[in-house]
Amino acid sequence: MNVRLILTALLVTLTIVVFGQEKNIVTDSTKKAVTNVDSTKLSQEIADTTKKKNEPKPPYTHQLRVGFDISRIAFNLMYPSKQAYEVQADYALRGKLYFAAEAGLGSGKIDYSNLKYSNTGFFVKAGVDNSILDKLTDSDFDMAFIGARYGMGVGKRSDATYIVTNLFGPPVSGTIPGQNFVVHWGELVAGIKVEFLKHLYAGYTMRGKFLLNSGVFKELAPNYIPGYGKGDKTVVFDFNFYLSYAVQWKSKSKAVTTK
Repeated sequence: MNVRLILTALLVTLTIVVFGQEKNIVTDSTKKAVTNVDSTKLSQEIADTTKKKNEPKPPYTHQLRVGFDISRIAFNLMYPSKQAYEVQADYALRGKLYFAAEAGLGSGKIDYSNLKYSNTGFFVKAGVDNSILDKLTDSDFDMAFIGARYGMGVGKRSDATYIVTNLFGPPVSGTIPGQNFVVHWGELVAGIKVEFLKHLYAGYTMRGKFLLNSGVFKELAPNYIPGYGKGDKTVVFDFNFYLSYAVQWKSKSKAVTTK
């Protein structure tokens, strides 16, 4: 009986030792295989990244487009008391994004029987447009877009003379001193620009404008601020129609080498 117990114990012990060794061998082999796979994958990723960096960049067509707002000509004829001239430019960035800048000048005049004054000023704007159309070719710059602008206007209102009628006596007259002003506003814009002849574009822009510092006018806001609109309105809407000419040039393909 003792011999059988001893043999049984030796057999169990031998089985445990052999199983443990096999488990360690399998575990070590698995770890080595996983390590080899990870190293191969990492090496491939590094090789792919290096290859992409060394590949030449594709040629890219640049475009600078400059336009004049012809709708302001009709505006000036229809409203002689409000004169304005505006220009616009945009530069095509990679993808569908465009950097846009605008500038202009103008004047306003009020010549009523009970109120008289004039004002002059100029403005600048900057922002971005994002086209919602896919480019058909590298030189396709037709666009339907949405965008945003920040605008700043600088101007001066002359002394304003006024007359207030009085039912119980003679009219009361007076003068409101002139004022230099700087106004800021934001814009949300949307529109289209289409090439109708080579390098010639036509398109319109619709705008919602939001005055940011309406409190700058303590006594009398100008009836027309160039680039913005009525000075006594914190929200105004506007429309422009541009004829534009585009200048295009291509960048050469260049390979980027890594050291």
